[in-house]
Amino acid sequence: MLNNKYLSIILTAVLTLTLAGCRKQKYSGEQSPGTGSEAGQVTWYVPENPNYNTLKAKASLSISNLSLLGGVKANVSVAVGRALMISLQPLLGIEMYRVTCTQDSIIFIDKMTRSYVAEPYKYFTDKNFNLNYEMIEGLLCNRYFDPLKDNYKSMTVKSQGTDSVFHCQAPNYYVEFFVQKTINRTLFSTNDGTEYVLADYNAFQTTDGYTFPMAAVCSLSSKKLSFSTNINFESVEFNHDVTITSNIPSGYKKSIFETLLK
Repeated sequence: MLNNKYLSIILTAVLTLTLAGCRKQKYSGEQSPGTGSEAGQVTWYVPENPNYNTLKAKASLSISNLSLLGGVKANVSVAVGRALMISLQPLLGIEMYRVTCTQDSIIFIDKMTRSYVAEPYKYFTDKNFNLNYEMIEGLLCNRYFDPLKDNYKSMTVKSQGTDSVFHCQAPNYYVEFFVQKTINRTLFSTNDGTEYVLADYNAFQTTDGYTFPMAAVCSLSSKKLSFSTNINFESVEFNHDVTITSNIPSGYKKSIFETLLK
């Protein structure tokens, strides 16, 4: 059985990947006119994000320096721009932990102890870092995101052949996307470097007309979290219906994040 120390690391790992309305909702994978372009077009010279509505994937997670958690199986469901869910199955394909990221919050369900943690994003970082849903979805799905909703007004571009670097230096933060034909690296940090998210992507594969990285190394450092994890996607599907559950099971006891660190 995994103790609380390992549970906390699983939770922090999933935060890179994702109390809103607590419910189960099914999202359609069918295309709708205009979907994708409005959310993806952060400014005129940044390429538009792929226009899929949903993503379903099977993956494995490996946490640095913890062989016990090497290759933890996970099912990933994403309704682009709305919510995502990670179902963790450390033993025999049985879900024991679940993380749901909504527009407002992160909800962690621990079926082992019949408990849950539900906190808004601001709980994990300070105002200059601004961890939010768009950032988590962007890192997990290899998409552009606009962390502080300022449309990258001062972003500049450096191009060398097919490689481009989009970066912005603001009073309180720095953001950079390294682009070849795809986003190969994403970095967002406070200017002092104390809080950041970082992702490097590789093993790109084209499925259903969409190019997606089948492997990534993601890191996060904030006032409450610090970790690095390898993510390997075993399969991905686009525009299939997904069901994302944000309800808290009856009888589960509310916990706080700090208890997971003990």
